[in-house]
Amino acid sequence: MSSKTNTFELFRYQILPVNRYFQGDFFNGIHSVEELIKHKNKFFAEALEGQSDFSNKRHKTVVKQLLHNGDFYLYRIAHNKTLHRETRDFKDETIDSWPSILVAIWNHPDKQYIAVQKRTTAFAKCETVAKLILEKIEPQLTHFQLRAIYEPLFEKQQFWTLLRKYRGKVKSVDFEIITPNMANISGTLPDDLKLFAKCTNSTRNNLKIESEPDSALHLEENNSALRGLVDYSSEGGGNISLKIDGIKKHHQTSRTVKEITLGEMELTGNAEQVAQVLKELLK
Repeated sequence: MSSKTNTFELFRYQILPVNRYFQGDFFNGIHSVEELIKHKNKFFAEALEGQSDFSNKRHKTVVKQLLHNGDFYLYRIAHNKTLHRETRDFKDETIDSWPSILVAIWNHPDKQYIAVQKRTTAFAKCETVAKLILEKIEPQLTHFQLRAIYEPLFEKQQFWTLLRKYRGKVKSVDFEIITPNMANISGTLPDDLKLFAKCTNSTRNNLKIESEPDSALHLEENNSALRGLVDYSSEGGGNISLKIDGIKKHHQTSRTVKEITLGEMELTGNAEQVAQVLKELLK
């Protein structure tokens, strides 16, 4: 138990229409893209509840659903690992190991969180788990003409700290934005950008600003358009990449994932108690 941690990394998924311009009735009495969006969480739940495991060719898993209470799901996911050790009689021995983690999915239209327990003996990256889950349900979502895209949440203050640290040295900023589909987090985005993304039938959008080679970008926190892009991205709406003069590696907000931490007693409680604590921390 000492190898486990009480920390969870947070990811936001957005459920988007594959084609906003579909024609006619294609299933279940859905007549328009507006109706499809209205029922998107219902179809996501159906796809999720139809899965008994989240394995793929590279990762073999065993999944146990600990709780399904309305739109909140709590799972324990074990990941198959092969351990090698040398015995006292000078032989090599291979042992199967199944380290496990807790994963919560909150499928409320205004939440859409995936919280993944950090435990490197199970998964080197928490993002792998979010990716496994959404890849597994992708075929069924596609049947419903939907797609789920995830991004990590991050502390937006870290972005502004970077700008202050490298003031006069930021050469470019690249915003990768998921087409907004959650009103509660997209209110800060410019209306023209939201409308353009939807009208063009896009799911991801790149907006890059870049200075001249002998100059630098002028980026201030009181710039409402910039602040809106940062706010939306920090809530899981996208990723931001910064190029700093003199530094080869780009700074990316996706590398600074927002976390929540449970106390040891909270983590070892029953499923209902763990779910309640997680929901409180996610509010």
